[in-house]
Amino acid sequence: MRAGGSLSHERSTHAQPRSRVPQPYTSDSANLYRVETTRKAVILTMLGGEELRGNVFIHFSSYRPFELEDVSELLNADTPFFPLELENREVILVPKERVAEAAADRGEDASEQPPREPPSPTALLQVVLIGGEVRLGSIRLEAPPARARVLDYLNALTSRFLTLYTSNEARLINRSLIDRVRPLD
Repeated sequence: MRAGGSLSHERSTHAQPRSRVPQPYTSDSANLYRVETTRKAVILTMLGGEELRGNVFIHFSSYRPFELEDVSELLNADTPFFPLELENREVILVPKERVAEAAADRGEDASEQPPREPPSPTALLQVVLIGGEVRLGSIRLEAPPARARVLDYLNALTSRFLTLYTSNEARLINRSLIDRVRPLD
C-alpha cells in the first residue's frame, strides 16, 4: 500500500503546472513583426454617395519586389476590410464592397515615369455607372497585343475594381456599379 501511496503522490506533484513568468514587453519585440507601410491619399465615394477623404496604408507589393503596391492592389486584395486614416487622424475600417469608387493621385510626374516593363496596350473608355454618371479614362489591356480587345479584357477581369487612368489619377470603379462601357478608340 505504501508504494501505491507514494506513486499517487508523485503523479500529483508531477502534474502541477509550473508558473510562467511573463516576458517584459519591449518596443523592440513589437517592431520585429511590424510591416512598414506608406500613406497614400485617396478619396473614397461610398455606395450612399458620401465622400471619405484620407490615407490608405500601402506596403511593398507582392507582385513587384522592392516597389510599393498601388491602391488597386490594396482594394482588389481578398481581405474584405481595409483601414482608412481620415483627415482628422482617426482610423476607421472600411468594407471594400461598400466602396463605389476610389480616386488616388498618380503623382505630379506620373506621365514622365519610365515604364517598368514593355508598355501594355491601352484603350480609351467611357464608363457609364448605374445612375447615369460618366467616367472617361483609359485601361491597360493586360493581354497579348494580338488579343488586346476591351471585351476580352472585361470578360477576363476578376478583380472587384476596374482601374481607369486619367492624366493625374487612377480611379477605381466597383465593377458591380458599371451600367455600360463604350470603347472610344
